[in-house]
Amino acid sequence: PGLAALGSGDVNTLASAIIVAFDTTVVGIGSGAVAYVAGKIRRRWYEQYLSNLDALADTVLDRLKKEDEK
Repeated sequence: PGLAALGSGDVNTLASAIIVAFDTTVVGIGSGAVAYVAGKIRRRWYEQYLSNLDALADTVLDRLKKEDEK
């Protein structure tokens, strides 16, 4: 619609199309930023969870090894 309005000289329709395009771009950038932050937070949670799980597994294996040595 924006290019057709530009070709026909309809400045009001062109301005409206540009505003819609700008608004959708801003919303897209905003939603991308929110998704990026959420992903970073989730990644930190998962890294902490895996670190705790690794420590727990090491502890269990060490205790099993000590019991086998007795």
